[in-house]
Amino acid sequence: MTPLLRLARTVILLAMTLLGPAAMAATEADNAQDQRGRLAIVIGNSNYQSARYEDLANAANDATRLSEALKRLNFEVATGIDMTSVQLNDLFRSYEPKLNSYSAVLIFYAGHGVQFNGENYLLPVDTLDPESVAKLTERAVKLNDVIARFTSRDRQTFIFLDACRNNPMGSRDPSAGNGLAQIEAGENTFVAFATEPGKVTVDGTGSNSPFTTALLQNLEIPGLSISDMMIRVRNETEQLTVGNQVPWDQSNLREQFYFTEQQVIDSQQLSATLNRILEVPSMKEKLLVQLASADSDLQSAVLLLGKELPSSTRSVEVGTDGQQVASLELGGTRKTVTSDIESLLVLGKSQDGEDKAPGFDLNHRIQTELSRVGCYRQTIDGVWGPGSRKALGEYLQRTKQNRDVLEPNVDVLGDLFLRSGRICREPAPAKPVKTATMESTGKSKAKTTGQASGRKQKTSGGTARSRPAAPPPDIGAGIGIGGVF
Repeated sequence: MTPLLRLARTVILLAMTLLGPAAMAATEADNAQDQRGRLAIVIGNSNYQSARYEDLANAANDATRLSEALKRLNFEVATGIDMTSVQLNDLFRSYEPKLNSYSAVLIFYAGHGVQFNGENYLLPVDTLDPESVAKLTERAVKLNDVIARFTSRDRQTFIFLDACRNNPMGSRDPSAGNGLAQIEAGENTFVAFATEPGKVTVDGTGSNSPFTTALLQNLEIPGLSISDMMIRVRNETEQLTVGNQVPWDQSNLREQFYFTEQQVIDSQQLSATLNRILEVPSMKEKLLVQLASADSDLQSAVLLLGKELPSSTRSVEVGTDGQQVASLELGGTRKTVTSDIESLLVLGKSQDGEDKAPGFDLNHRIQTELSRVGCYRQTIDGVWGPGSRKALGEYLQRTKQNRDVLEPNVDVLGDLFLRSGRICREPAPAKPVKTATMESTGKSKAKTTGQASGRKQKTSGGTARSRPAAPPPDIGAGIGIGGVF
């Protein structure tokens, strides 16, 4: 070994010795962060005491259905139906001392809401007759106060408002108007409204409002980020209302969020649903069509198609105990899934062995499942290279499995298919760090690492160019401005 190699080896060993405890502490801190709970406060105000306010039949139904879904996703859920002013304030106040024990807080409100002079108010069921702005808002809860209570840099906060109604003051007061008032969202906060600025929502003719209906249809889709979920919710709400209602959101999140991160699905029932789909020719064809898309994972496709099966044959249920289902280890379940997947791969091939549709081969399928569980973060292209092997290695490490070969096979795909929730967490985006540099005058000058300094930088090829600008923040669909919600 050359002196240079020996020196490099010594430096590496010394760094590992010095950084080992710090790295372990950081890992333990990350694990503690993961172990914090998730809180949901869900409110549905349907029956108002004053005849001056229209009763909203679906508000209570919306709160009830959403609470059930969030419990399946391992949220601690507090549900309030037809809440008075005192009850509403007491509910919010009761959770303030506990907020540090939660990594995420979701607040959903369905009911009447108004806006005056840019201030938004949630109306309890005992709101006074709207004889004046003072009477109307006397018992109301200010939305900005709720946001201030719950937002934190170290906790993700989500506020969903299905409350965009006509202002009962109408034209009697110049401060009342249509549309949504701009929200002063706190840091690491996501706010979603049931409709865009200047519009009002409808309660819907079904048992749930159009916005909540779309929300419920997408909330439990495995591996779907909140940004992608809201795109689907926006499009489906617009379709349900024939273009009359388009949800609106504003985001100041620091990293992506997944409702299904702690989702637990019974593996035996998931396997049974796949098997039942393959027994119904029309459903089998639908599954093949969905799997022809490179970004459609097998588990999500099975869950969605399972909802279309007759109620007597549906098999998938979601657990609520927060633990990976023990049946994941059952040999019979794994054997059945392996057999079904092998038949799917055969069905996806033509007689000459070519793929009937792009993205159907085993490489694609494993990449999509690794992406669903958060371990694969590159382009799903079916090319099994170093990135795919690294992702599979991380998955196996986190699920405590020992495999010598990091190559795609049916057993790996079956194991991935039966896993639920997020196995690998996506890293938080890098934050700028201020450092001190010494100028030629000897004075210290602060600058932000990783941001453009205005000076030209030399590339390896000698060409001068500026550093690229940092990417813009994720702001969802935009910021609501003006009026009533």
